[in-house]
Amino acid sequence: MKWLMKKLFSKEETLRVYITDKRTPEQEEMFQEQKSIQTLLGFDHGDSHQNWLRMHQILLDYEKRLKVLEGK
Repeated sequence: MKWLMKKLFSKEETLRVYITDKRTPEQEEMFQEQKSIQTLLGFDHGDSHQNWLRMHQILLDYEKRLKVLEGK
């Protein structure tokens, strides 16, 4: 219990948070690929909530099609 109290209430080390909006070349390449896939699927860029819903609709439709094919 002492170690927990020490971790919670001691000021031995300060946390540093670094926030950056710069992407590495690999991240930028993945982002561009993501945007092109979203365009092909009919997603709106910048509307993550609608995209989330659309993705799940696509997956549900795919699952229903697989169940029909497996039933034959």
